[in-house]
Amino acid sequence: MYVTDNEDPSLEQLLALYPVSEPNVLRANMVMSLDGKIAIDGRSKGLSTDLDRRIFHFLRATSQVILVGAGTARVENYQPPQLDPDLAKLRHRLGLVRPLRIVVASRHSRPPNTPNHLSGAASGGGSSSAIEYRNLPATPRRGELEQLLAIDNQHPGGILCEGGPTLLSDLLEQSLVDEFCLTIRHLIAGNASQPVVTDTLTAPVDFKSVASLSTREATFLRLSRSS
Repeated sequence: MYVTDNEDPSLEQLLALYPVSEPNVLRANMVMSLDGKIAIDGRSKGLSTDLDRRIFHFLRATSQVILVGAGTARVENYQPPQLDPDLAKLRHRLGLVRPLRIVVASRHSRPPNTPNHLSGAASGGGSSSAIEYRNLPATPRRGELEQLLAIDNQHPGGILCEGGPTLLSDLLEQSLVDEFCLTIRHLIAGNASQPVVTDTLTAPVDFKSVASLSTREATFLRLSRSS
């Protein structure tokens, strides 16, 4: 599917490209440059586009839990998730009845040098939300991860991982990433940032494309892990 830069896909079009997942599904959502870098001047904002940000918020709205590494939460200045009224209505229509949560994966109950706002606050869309901390093992197993993140198997929507590279590499190493939602920004970042995964990943992980969307600025892929 191709859209021009001034087109704005509807929520139904986005839902066709990114169907709401089952509760046992872990999706990763990352943005990178053509040379595989994840930021410019230390922030992913330098790679993002308007459509990328729209998809970013859409994927959040259709998930139970957002999982992010402590370093990324700090560098990207994570805030409690905000849902605009349309996304809040979509979330309710899809049966995601619990508030959206952010869980920061950390080796500490509260990492040092963490801004106070990361302890929790109210979200938009009429529901409360908080940023929580969980001590995740370096080699988590699927059932263990779902239990630690308090996934509700009675409702749709799974885990949405937003990085960073260390956490993503750990999850890939344990074959826990079921879907990879990847924005490829059509630019070369050079030595501006680190790659999308770390060199600790010991073996290739094979994915296949199941949906795509393109503009002049970026290509958006939804990929499923090959069995």
